[in-house]
Order: sequence, then C-alpha cells, then structure tokens
Amino acid sequence: MNISQKFLIYRKKPNQSEPNYQRFEVPVKPGMSILEALFYIQDHFDSSLTFRYSCRGAICGSCGLTIDKLPQLACKTQIFQVKSTQKPLKLPELNFGRIKNDWDKENEILIEPLPNMKIIKDLVVDMEPFWRFYEHVEPYFAREYRDIQPESLQSPEEARSIEHLVYCILCGICWTCPVNAKNSQYLGPAALAKAYRFIGDTRLSKIRRSEIVHQVSIKYGVPACEKYYVCNRVCPKGVRPGTAIKDIREKYLV
Repeated sequence: MNISQKFLIYRKKPNQSEPNYQRFEVPVKPGMSILEALFYIQDHFDSSLTFRYSCRGAICGSCGLTIDKLPQLACKTQIFQVKSTQKPLKLPELNFGRIKNDWDKENEILIEPLPNMKIIKDLVVDMEPFWRFYEHVEPYFAREYRDIQPESLQSPEEARSIEHLVYCILCGICWTCPVNAKNSQYLGPAALAKAYRFIGDTRLSKIRRSEIVHQVSIKYGVPACEKYYVCNRVCPKGVRPGTAIKDIREKYLV
C-alpha cells in the first residue's frame, strides 16, 4: 500500500517582503526522515527549494529546522514520529509570518526555518551572528608549543565532567531562546556553553581560563541570560547549555 505525507513548507525569496507557504505531498516509507522528504520535493517537484545540510560530510548540525513548531534536526526527525513527538514544556511561540494557507495540524507537517535569525531564502537562515559570537568567546586551547606533562594530562573523571559539552554540534537550535528573540547582541547559549567546555577543562591554564571568563562576563554574555532554559529542552545532543551558563555564573562571576 502506497503511503503519502502532506507538507506545508515556508517559502521566501531574498527580496520578498512577506513569506508564503507551499504544499507538497510526498510518498513515504518507514524510517524516512524529514531531510529525505525535502530531497524528494527538491528532486521531483521544485528544484528551487532551498535548505541546508551537510550530512555524511563530517559537519553535523547544519540541517536544523523548525518542524511542527519545534526546532529539530531534519536528518534525525522521523516523518512517522513527528505528530507523536512530545513538545517541550514552556516552549516559546514561534511565528515566521502569517500562514495564508490554513495549516491542517493533524495531517500536514509544517516546515519552517530556525527561529530568531534573519532568513536568507526559504529554510536557510543567516548564521553570521551565531558564528561571530562563537568566535568572540575564543573556544580553543592556547598553550605553549613545548607543553610538558603532567599539565596536558586529564583523568577520566575530569574528562567526563565536560563530556556532554563536547557533544555540541553548533546547530543553532538553542537560539530558540527568548533572549535571542529580543536581544540581537546576546552571545547565545551555544557560544556560552562552548566557552564553559574550555573553562571547565582542567588542562587549561589559569590565565587562559580567566581570559575566556572575561570574554563571557560582558553585558550581553552570561549576565544577559534570563534563565528560561529553553536551550536545554530543545538541544538535540543533551548539551544543557542553560546549565553551563548557570555554572559559569555561580562559579566564576560571583
């Protein structure tokens, strides 16, 4: 038996003032992801449909989208599970423009871009601020060329304490945060969590640690976080950025 799924997809050209929503119906099979459905639409219906992906290219995280009003990874989200997915509590309302065509919530899967970022075209957003803020916190090691042990050693317990932070794939989904919605200068959960990944690394020198703490203690860094913890609830990798921000505040900004 042939099974199909209806999609309602956000469309917007670069110079278009208001978006529109377009319907597509795609034949589906068990195990099929949202990303596969987008490929099908692009291949069979509209080659101009624009979205990002870098799957199988060692750059995981670029296919973040808002699916049925919940930011998710398109490659990870199964079509047959979208309607049964439990939405996180206290998720902010995400509006990308008036849906001129009524959305049939029971039968249509709604696909929109990531929130709180400028939309370039269709499902592609401008992540320049995201990467600029990421670079601001300088999330990298800076040690002398001739590093001498035991400075570079780390116990398994110490490694595990920051392991969940290492899993961040910089997908931008955590920018669902309400602070990012109203404050364009806020560094954002991803950059701050990545900063704590290094601040909390025992291999870092005290000088380097204090430098990164200084970078995130600015007005639009850790102090700007309003403790919504939406970032924790939507993160697809369990990084818990909000908790990392809380730890920076409590351990280093007191």
